[in-house]
Amino acid sequence: MGNKFSSKFSKHFCSASDKRGTKRKLENDTDSAQSSDKEEASSQAGESPGTGTGSKFEVGLAPLSDIHTPKRKRLKSTSKYIYQTLFLDGENSDIKIYALGQEWNLHKIYLSQSPYFACMFNGSWRESLLSEIDLQIPDPAIDNLALKTAFGSLYRDYVFIKPVEVIGVLAAAFLLQLDGLKQQCLTLMSNTISGDTVCSYYEACCRYDVENLKEECYNWLLTNILTSSDLDLFKQLSVDMMMNLIGDPKLFVMQVEMDIYSVLKRWIFLKENTTWCGDYKSMLSSIDDYFKRTEEPDCFLETTTGQTYLPAFSHIRWQHIVIDLDSLLILEQDRIVNLDWIKPLYHGMWRKMLKLEQSKDKGPEEIPDENYFNKTSLRCGRLLKCEGEYCWRWVGYNYGVDILLTYVNNLIFIKRNTVSQPNPHSASLDKLKNLAYRLTIASVDKDGKVTERKSSEIQKISLQKDEETLVMTVNKAFTFPLYLSMNILLTGQPTSQPDHIDICSVARSRILRHTASQTRPVITCNAESQTECPAEKAAKSLVQDVSLSSATVKRCTTGKVVRDAAAGDSKKKLTVVQTSSSNSASVELLSPNTSTQTSENSIDKDQSEVLNGSSSTPPSVTSSSKRVLKYPDDEEIL
Repeated sequence: MGNKFSSKFSKHFCSASDKRGTKRKLENDTDSAQSSDKEEASSQAGESPGTGTGSKFEVGLAPLSDIHTPKRKRLKSTSKYIYQTLFLDGENSDIKIYALGQEWNLHKIYLSQSPYFACMFNGSWRESLLSEIDLQIPDPAIDNLALKTAFGSLYRDYVFIKPVEVIGVLAAAFLLQLDGLKQQCLTLMSNTISGDTVCSYYEACCRYDVENLKEECYNWLLTNILTSSDLDLFKQLSVDMMMNLIGDPKLFVMQVEMDIYSVLKRWIFLKENTTWCGDYKSMLSSIDDYFKRTEEPDCFLETTTGQTYLPAFSHIRWQHIVIDLDSLLILEQDRIVNLDWIKPLYHGMWRKMLKLEQSKDKGPEEIPDENYFNKTSLRCGRLLKCEGEYCWRWVGYNYGVDILLTYVNNLIFIKRNTVSQPNPHSASLDKLKNLAYRLTIASVDKDGKVTERKSSEIQKISLQKDEETLVMTVNKAFTFPLYLSMNILLTGQPTSQPDHIDICSVARSRILRHTASQTRPVITCNAESQTECPAEKAAKSLVQDVSLSSATVKRCTTGKVVRDAAAGDSKKKLTVVQTSSSNSASVELLSPNTSTQTSENSIDKDQSEVLNGSSSTPPSVTSSSKRVLKYPDDEEIL
């Protein structure tokens, strides 16, 4: 058995040895073949066999998947060659484009990548047979540099655009219908929104109807307009844009409503003094001097200049400004807004205060209507610069409800304070108070672009005395600085009294009435007959039952109205003085308690003689040619 086992073992061992020997032989044959191939390749390249690191080449076998995988490598020299030779040098050009005073030697095959040129060259247009085309550029935003970038993008697959040039390139891309270039411009603009670019980008989006980027720019302004110190930004904002921003419910109001008014003051000053330069502190004193040194009796918004900016003040919630004494004093000193415009609010605010004081208003009983909430709620906010613990309140009389906000450990709490902490105002001791709120937080990067945003929408809560409740959790995706904006409503549903007033509508209606009273015709002089005596002209020109304005002096074709009446005289006189000669005519003006019959019997003969400067009697004025002018008691003719 031992021999049998040994023979079997030897047989198997030999078989394995033979197999391994065969494998080695195949490997040696393969190495020899590869060596001979490489030596042959080396000899073809001018190298002698055996040269290099060694006479024997050791090459590993690559995986099968790598053998069939194509290797890509962009030939940069080819792209540069095409751009330089064909586009810049214009070799073998078959079409010349004249645009903006410059000649471009281009190629139809490359220009046909643009649908604009493809339609021109391949259709039945006259230009398809021409070798020279005069290209009209209707968009003023397109310059030579923008056109060069647009044409050059057809000759290479990459393009470099600076943010300062991107609007012109975008305009050229829209003109030539280059979708790839257009998308690259929009991506660049979205990544470079800042205080320096947001206004120009927004205008470009409006011009070319780019809604997504337009919304991004608008949201940037909503978030940063009240915290930005960029003076050039305010100079670029239009009245319509500022009006829309102030009225938008998503506006991030930093601090309180009065800060919106302060921003509008700064905006008007910079718009009216575009050449002003200086630091922020010196600007504040310059703003105060600008509005206080006006010598006009009217408030600024009543002047011709101020009426331009009036719409921007239409969405300010004045009911949340006049609740603070310091803010009210500033309004009185600035004389920008006529305080009579906002007086209708006081009656409704007083009624609300009494109802809350007498426990007849517990606050909103349910979630209020969104439109009503957006118009009447208190707007306030806070900037949290770094991680930490914060507790604060917003100034102003809040109808006896002292609200404290707390941020700690990524949690935001709201508390109704009564006795647990000092209260600067009287606090309501009602057992339960309702309030509605909307809290929004946002993180921004160094350019002011929002990276994270979260909103609670409109919520209604009920708080007992000194009760605190959690209103929002800030997750770790938010970074500092953290913008916090809050809207709070403390009162119930609207009453018959106004809760909000649009001073733009009030001011314009009063200005129109004032203008109408100033331009109302008091006496019109009939200059049809230059031979008529002044007394006849005066009698024909009187208008019956016209209410006179005390500030009106009407200059006529033949004279002007002046006052000529003794103090306490029951009969007041109008004198029409003829500007071309010394002649004048006097007409009696009756007070309201004087009968009209008396006036019909009198134009005094002696007065006519004095006015004519001689004893000659002027042509008589009959009672049928005279008109009665009623004179109101409380007005005076100047």
